Amino acid sequence: MPEKKFNRDEMIGASKALGKVIREIRAAWFEAFGTEMIVGGATPSARFDDLLAQLRAKWAGKHDRELLIKALDIHGFDAGGGNVEQVVDFVSDDSFLRSVDDLTANQILSAMEAVAWEESVEDGVVELDLAAFLRMVIKRIFSDNGRKGRIYVGPNRHFSRLFQWLTEYAERTVWEGGSGLKIRNLSGRGRVALHPRDPKLLKVVIDRTFL
Repeated sequence: MPEKKFNRDEMIGASKALGKVIREIRAAWFEAFGTEMIVGGATPSARFDDLLAQLRAKWAGKHDRELLIKALDIHGFDAGGGNVEQVVDFVSDDSFLRSVDDLTANQILSAMEAVAWEESVEDGVVELDLAAFLRMVIKRIFSDNGRKGRIYVGPNRHFSRLFQWLTEYAERTVWEGGSGLKIRNLSGRGRVALHPRDPKLLKVVIDRTFL
């Protein structure tokens, strides 16, 4: 986890940074506990203090702390140490990408197009499990844009956004006679759920002829 000195006044004074921290922690909170995190307060200072108070209450319990660390994708952060101030610093660090929402449509779709082409073959179709495909997409986004980060591919809030973009990309590859990329259940049977939860249960079928 990055080492950075916590600065409460700086965080409160930067409304954009504070809003970003609240949004990301609320999203992780819902993923971890299945309930909405309500941040109260009439001023930025009061909202920030309320955020910290709720985090500290959960952080005190080992199980809740582990759930938050997993939901926040805090790589290398020991569940037995650290504090909520370090968590806030980590989330507010714009140099380290942790959310699909921090990426542009062009970055995501371009990476999907590139990975689909690289993994395809000249003759025939290729099947890849969706989790592996999306991990390659994330890696490609980081390398193409010179960014550092960690976006975990799994049954989490990132997958729902990635699946939306993948669906859009797949629709772009539909032509008369076939499709460049199809999303299928891993078993190959049945209709794909409208809002699937786990990429490990899905696969992509790639046909270079239609890419």
